[in-house]
Amino acid sequence: MVNFFLKTVICLFVFQLSYSQDSMLVRSVVDTTSIKVGEQFSYKIIIESDNFKEINFPETFNFSPFTIADQFPTDTNYLKSKKIISKKFNLTHFDEGSYSISPLKLSIGKEIYKTEKIDIDVITIKVDTVSKKFFDIKEIKFTDDPNSSIIKIIPPLALFILGCLVLFFIYRSYKNLKHIEFFFQTPFEKAVLSLQEIEKSKLDNQKDLKEFYTRLIEIVKRYFEDDSIDANAMESTSNQLINKLKLLKTSKKINLSDNTINSLAEVLGNSDLVKFARLEMDQNTITSDQIKIKEIISSTKKSIPNNEERDNEKRKEEELKFQKKLKNKKIRYIVSSALTVILTILAIVIFLFGAPKSIDSITFNSDKKLLNQDWVESVYTEFNLRLQTPDALVRSSDSLSNDLNYISKNGSISISLYVKTKTENQDVLNDLLEDFQRRNFKNIITKEEQLELGDGNKANKIFGSFNDNNINAKKNYNVIIFDLNKNLLFLEMIFEIENNIQSQIIDKVLNSIKFEK
Repeated sequence: MVNFFLKTVICLFVFQLSYSQDSMLVRSVVDTTSIKVGEQFSYKIIIESDNFKEINFPETFNFSPFTIADQFPTDTNYLKSKKIISKKFNLTHFDEGSYSISPLKLSIGKEIYKTEKIDIDVITIKVDTVSKKFFDIKEIKFTDDPNSSIIKIIPPLALFILGCLVLFFIYRSYKNLKHIEFFFQTPFEKAVLSLQEIEKSKLDNQKDLKEFYTRLIEIVKRYFEDDSIDANAMESTSNQLINKLKLLKTSKKINLSDNTINSLAEVLGNSDLVKFARLEMDQNTITSDQIKIKEIISSTKKSIPNNEERDNEKRKEEELKFQKKLKNKKIRYIVSSALTVILTILAIVIFLFGAPKSIDSITFNSDKKLLNQDWVESVYTEFNLRLQTPDALVRSSDSLSNDLNYISKNGSISISLYVKTKTENQDVLNDLLEDFQRRNFKNIITKEEQLELGDGNKANKIFGSFNDNNINAKKNYNVIIFDLNKNLLFLEMIFEIENNIQSQIIDKVLNSIKFEK
């Protein structure tokens, strides 16, 4: 009996001791052990205790290689005599593979406890590209009104027809130039031709006679002016003209006989009588005056020294002017035709495709194309930041980084989006400058201001310029920093300095910032 009693006491003691040691239970649980790339899963630390010892959680949690997408406040519950404390996290990862969450150390009272190691598989969706037949992606066609396609064709067709009409008229005018011949008349030839024309005049009344003598005297005076005998012959009276001819004869500038000068004086006298005294002349006198004027013009031409040589020089000079004028007209027609073709094509292209895209295609400005092309709008990170960018931000090829990046084709614009865990007493600006220096950016100029977003949120904007020693170029930068509880979200944009179009691209990105709720 004594031995049985002692054995019972010893068993009860061992059981009590065992119960005391196991009164503290620390464990970790997940809601799944297999996730897709970028998918979140729940990780929870659970502590069960029948006493109320002090529990110290770490200041920062590290679940590497998994990223903390969200964490929740500590939750405390009581079940009978037990106290249950739990803390929940949402974790994620962006690389395919099999990973493990290492045990986490917890200080409870004077003891150190560890959570369990948990294996997590990160998988991607498999795409069958072999067993199934694929076809080309077809263009989306909308069921419009059948007449709408005809209406869209009418304006470009009208522009084309208008351009063709303009080209036709230009070509016809250009073709007519081939039939234009050089024509030159000496003053003597002009005078003779004019005299032949007035011989056909009908002299039925005093008015016709007056007009005849007016034209007759005008012909001889015009000849004197054109052949540089008297520059003011048209404005001279009869006496002034005769006196000028006598003076030129005396000075031996012309060699006219007295009979020629007297004959001109007679004709001028008859003309004055007809025009002012209304004297009627007989046909013989009229015919005689015509003959006298022909002889006067002929005699005057012969009396001018070197008259033939001067006419030939004048002919050559006028022919050169004619050829130059003809050449200029041809050039104008060719340029007009080219401009008509270009403007017609440009107008049709702008009407069909729109002004900005058409102009950019013609000017080959890559920045303009980037600004005016269709942008991609998407939501990024676990904080649901919505952005519009020229193309989608993609994750860095560095598997240790979850940065999202966009770099333009010519490398002149870069946009980066990344998250950093906020620490106590953190100097964000100093950290940013140190990061710039590590990237070989020098002469950093920094400005800072508050940025208010359209959705009511605020951010800190750090901007300025630096010298990128990697490419030996000066750059502008904008870094937008969002303070999101225990995390900092950075939107970094680097672009060319003094580039107005790239500045518009950056402004367009900034204006698109919005947090999805």
